[in-house]
Amino acid sequence: MTARGRTLAALTTTALIGLTAPAAATAHPAPTQACAPGEALEYVCGLPAPEDLVQVGDSRWIVASSLADPADPDSAGAGLSLIDAEERTATRIVPDEVAPRAPYDGCTEPPAFDTLSTHGLNIREDGDGRSTLFVVAHGARESVEVFDVDSTGDGAPSFTWVGCVPAVAGAFNNSVVGLPDGRIVVTDFLQAPATFEGILTGAPTGAVYVWEPGGAFEPLPGTELSGPNGVEVTPDLRYLLVAESGSSSVRRYRLAATEEPPVVITTDFRTDNLRFAPDGRLLLAGPRPDPSCAPEAEDCASTSVVAALDPQTMDLETLLEVPPEAAFTDLTSALIVDDRLWLGSVAGDRVAHTAVPHLDGRSS
Repeated sequence: MTARGRTLAALTTTALIGLTAPAAATAHPAPTQACAPGEALEYVCGLPAPEDLVQVGDSRWIVASSLADPADPDSAGAGLSLIDAEERTATRIVPDEVAPRAPYDGCTEPPAFDTLSTHGLNIREDGDGRSTLFVVAHGARESVEVFDVDSTGDGAPSFTWVGCVPAVAGAFNNSVVGLPDGRIVVTDFLQAPATFEGILTGAPTGAVYVWEPGGAFEPLPGTELSGPNGVEVTPDLRYLLVAESGSSSVRRYRLAATEEPPVVITTDFRTDNLRFAPDGRLLLAGPRPDPSCAPEAEDCASTSVVAALDPQTMDLETLLEVPPEAAFTDLTSALIVDDRLWLGSVAGDRVAHTAVPHLDGRSS
């Protein structure tokens, strides 16, 4: 592992682990394991480091990433998994087809799906039971891998790999959002030669980048941040929202003029991923470390916090606080599917779920 890889391996407080290049392997089902519930959470197990979660349309199906080191024998592989939210089971996603297409055909060779280290996810509904899945991926190449998702059948959706968009040189991307106009937005968490120590001191380490079909990723002015993490764009394309790890804040930019000063809120937990809830607010998910721990401590217990942010008013409501559970730490993502709140983590082998908290009287 390179020095940069060893640095990334220490980033447990910011939901990152070490990475190696994926090796070819035969795809196999994820070993969904029986696992006892905790005091506040229930689990679906057999999912290595499920850092991010997205729902396929309004279906029962959830895609989970795997920010695992495929060279680690305890990781049980990596890639992507499909969770059945009704049956509470999971299987590894094996693309049904490989069919590169424009505008993503700058990559014509697919990655090794079963060992790919996957990070942030985003899914764009295209209508008529079809959608496009965007996956931040690390390994042999730093990229956004793109999949067509077909939910028109009666069973689980099918997945077709259709290409990728390479990252800029030196990037370590974190989160992604695919826009309806074809653009892709990513956060570059650590742009070489930046280090994690820079995030601990609040120094700029990366920025938000945008890609347009036919081009390459370009930085958005004014978004040089300390550990830019989760990212979302409002459906009207008016606002870009970014979680900044170094300052434990969320910033709202005007997408058309990111050079203007953003509206900023600061939280008492480290927001990781952002995901829209059914009521139109953004779910902020992340850990609140024990304040007695040193910033670089790897064994610091943390409270899992989920809050809802109104992107128009920037009002914030805490929805869930779960004290440390031995089986679930380092919360990174939150997703509402029907009456359950699903939680991802960069640590361990499971996703968690619990009843949806009261949403401030709003209808979901």
